[in-house]
Formats: sequence, C-alpha cells, structure tokens
Amino acid sequence: MKIFQCGNCGQTIEVPQGVPKPPSCPRCGASSAMIHRIDKGPPGGRRGGGPPWQRSPQ
Repeated sequence: MKIFQCGNCGQTIEVPQGVPKPPSCPRCGASSAMIHRIDKGPPGGRRGGGPPWQRSPQ
C-alpha cells in the first residue's frame, strides 16, 4: 500500500501499489497538487537499483 496525506485537511489516503494517487481528496475535495506521499517507496523507485553507493559492483 502507498500512503498519501492531504496537505489541506490532513486526511490519510491508502492506495494499492500500481494505482496512481487520487485526483482529489475524498474528505475535502482538494486537488491532487495538495496530496503528497508520506511513506517511503521501494529503493530507487520504478527504475530500481537504488542510490549509486548502494549498488553492487558489476
């Protein structure tokens, strides 16, 4: 699960992996610009690999 929070009202929104963040807050209707992810995603995001200092030499 991905966890987002509305910067307007503070509502916490949980969304399954692979689903984009909601277009608006279900509580106050604020736009997606006010909704920010609060949990840390997997290392390196979609590209994988993580930061260069954590990658194993090839």
